[in-house]
Amino acid sequence: MSKRIKQILTILTISCIGMLFLVAGINAEEAQKTEKASCPDVMEMKNEQAFPQHRMGIVEFDHKKHVADKPDGYGLGCGECHHDENGEPLSDLKAGDEVQGCFECHDKKSRPRRDPSMSPEEWEKEQLKYYYGAIHENCMGCHKKMGGAVRCTECHPRPQQ
Repeated sequence: MSKRIKQILTILTISCIGMLFLVAGINAEEAQKTEKASCPDVMEMKNEQAFPQHRMGIVEFDHKKHVADKPDGYGLGCGECHHDENGEPLSDLKAGDEVQGCFECHDKKSRPRRDPSMSPEEWEKEQLKYYYGAIHENCMGCHKKMGGAVRCTECHPRPQQ
């Protein structure tokens, strides 16, 4: 084999190896973007906009357990928690889709205070204006229906001293 052919083959081999590294890097970057877009397995339910200081420990919400099929999980769909502006489930959501945070609509801070003149229906509507009321109704409403945790310390760990 001539020296010129060996040089061409060497250049082609090096070029192919370089292309493999380039393609692998692009694929790794795409996988990383996809991973970031997907919902976290466990999510810290900390909202400093609604509560600058938290009295209770921060709830660690286990997305993975809630959406996993039974018996390993609860078999819930995304729309069980995530809803539209009319309170209707977003049943076409899948892991990784963009969703608004609760505070986008339920934007009153702190805890609601009940006016004694309010009817139960008015009080329920008032609570949902607050992040506190909406998140607790969403979680505890489901827990009551499905037999889950309903006492504060069952979800909120004791705060670190």
